[in-house]
Amino acid sequence: MISVQNHQQPLSGNKVRNNIIRGTFSALCLGAILAVSSCSPKTTGGVLRNPDVYGGKTRPETGKTTPEEGKKETGKNTENVKAADQSTNIALLLPFQLNLVSGNNVVEADVKRSALALDFYQGFQIGVNEATKKAGAYTVKVLDSEDSEMKNLSLAASKDVETASLIVGPIYPKEIRSFSKGNKNKKVLQVNPLAATMPTEFNIGNLVSITPPIRIHMRAIAKEVVDNYREGDVIVVFDAKDNDHRQFIGGFDEEVKKLNPNAKIVHAATIWSLGQALPDLNTALVVCGTTEKTQLRALVAGLDEKVGEGYAVRLFGHPNWSKVNFGSYDNFYRMDPTITSESHLKAWSSDVQNFQRTYKNAYKVDPTDFSYKGYDAGKYFVSLLNKYGENYAEKVTEERYSGLFSDYQFNYNPQWGYVNQAVALKTYRNGSFQ
Repeated sequence: MISVQNHQQPLSGNKVRNNIIRGTFSALCLGAILAVSSCSPKTTGGVLRNPDVYGGKTRPETGKTTPEEGKKETGKNTENVKAADQSTNIALLLPFQLNLVSGNNVVEADVKRSALALDFYQGFQIGVNEATKKAGAYTVKVLDSEDSEMKNLSLAASKDVETASLIVGPIYPKEIRSFSKGNKNKKVLQVNPLAATMPTEFNIGNLVSITPPIRIHMRAIAKEVVDNYREGDVIVVFDAKDNDHRQFIGGFDEEVKKLNPNAKIVHAATIWSLGQALPDLNTALVVCGTTEKTQLRALVAGLDEKVGEGYAVRLFGHPNWSKVNFGSYDNFYRMDPTITSESHLKAWSSDVQNFQRTYKNAYKVDPTDFSYKGYDAGKYFVSLLNKYGENYAEKVTEERYSGLFSDYQFNYNPQWGYVNQAVALKTYRNGSFQ
């Protein structure tokens, strides 16, 4: 476990990555991957606590308890002390996998393996620093989950988790399931920061799923299709045969009918039948979630031919289309291709550029998507803690957030927890989805 007091000198973990490339990596760099501080968090006057939450009084100029208060503390029971500890601690569980490092012989593969966790942590710490109202208010306790189910069972029973006011991580589905089995701290939120797995696969009542699952993307596309539907139009679903399409399209017809019972929906299993389903005079709203290259190539080529013949087509697809290079299709834009995305990152905005400068000054490299996601999570949840104290979980569904990378708009279900409903719509323009 590594305790990180906020507003300390940030971790220069990405310097390690550069040192490896330059061939100057040494055994001492292992500590630089994580060890901002391996010592216990500094406290003054005994237990560090949040007076607004737990009613403790401190002298503003020193943070020390008065003699009278010291006498009162003597009689406090263990539960009160535990609650005071909990008000200041954030447990951050990430798969650095330092257990796979062979002694002090750290190689480039070791740092690459830790890159996702490192990027998220560094962004998270900046977000915490920005949201914290005073230095030392929160301590981020960084725990290596090792991408191991057994390790997560062990961490779930640790004091660092037991006394946390917020748990962020672990991030992989198998880790989340294992951690939940051992976690007794069900009164605080457990944030799933990256996995897009359906929350119904976990059924953890205090789980917060930041990444919208594919069902949320489908619903957003269904709403956009219905919003653009006009009498005489046809909604054509191209039934590709890959798993991504099946997961994406599940429940689509029901969602459309719920929004517009009169909408006409046709399913096509081949490119030929897809062409036959296009209306002669009105618009075909074509929906497909395939990410398989051959099927996607056939779909785009077939629709391009029909658009060239004068058919009106609007294409709606899977969020992972943003990773596909459609540059070889000169007329792809004519279909107004539209997808959903968890990100609304605007690289030209002043807020994003300010974050980029802060991040690069601290870590000497540019932020990744994981850095942005870490920043948003750190800023949002610490802002909630500052504003509502121990009751912050009750306000998650009320407090919307528009961050650098993502928006948060949570719905709550007692069985599977809090699910982010916010996704952005992007249309293909000038060679990319934006």
